[in-house]
Amino acid sequence: MSSPLLRVVRLATILCVLATGVHAQATTDAVPANAAQLIAQWNASNTTCRNQAASAIEAVGACEQRDTFSKLLTQINYCHGVTDKGPSAGWTPCGSKGQQTSLAARAPARFQRMGGVFVLSAALNGNIQAFFIVDSGAATVQIPEETAEQLKRNGTLTEADFMGQHRFILADGSGMQQRVFRLRSLQIGDRTMENVMATVGAPRSRALLGQSFLRRLSWWKIDNVQNAIEFEFTGAF
Repeated sequence: MSSPLLRVVRLATILCVLATGVHAQATTDAVPANAAQLIAQWNASNTTCRNQAASAIEAVGACEQRDTFSKLLTQINYCHGVTDKGPSAGWTPCGSKGQQTSLAARAPARFQRMGGVFVLSAALNGNIQAFFIVDSGAATVQIPEETAEQLKRNGTLTEADFMGQHRFILADGSGMQQRVFRLRSLQIGDRTMENVMATVGAPRSRALLGQSFLRRLSWWKIDNVQNAIEFEFTGAF
């Protein structure tokens, strides 16, 4: 049986290969005839992503896959929403007759400026509020040790959510070992992302909104006039 650390490294490798390989496929095979295959892959990944019985590693990996396929379908001009063919949302060519693309995928969230950084309020696992620095240079979402302990006490973070440890390289070249786990949900504004890879930071450290959240978005931008972050999370409801 592989160690927890090895499983985490494998997961990170799988996600990198997936992103690279699928992007290469998009540049060569992204034609309407390929849409059916992408939709089938999206549906399969979405099923595992939403499966409450799936392990933490399986759920995180499946959600990452699903959101990659969302981007690829968007690139070939497919939209996700409800059509006149049934009550369930699905993928159809953008502009199809009867299509009602959900605007819920796009949302703004107000932030505060503190010491030259953007700070966003977010709800973790449905009940704990935390304030995150938007950090596109951070590999993962990070929460302080105290927040992780609070999640444990209220029963929304268990040992089944932990995926071992991983060594991260900091900007100054030094290394740091951190426990890796999955946040079952991370809500900003009216939008919720499920099964987000995260790490436990040092006591009294700052919560960071890193790439394990940001890379799963279709896009995101900072509105310096409204002091808000706008983001789109295509095909996830």
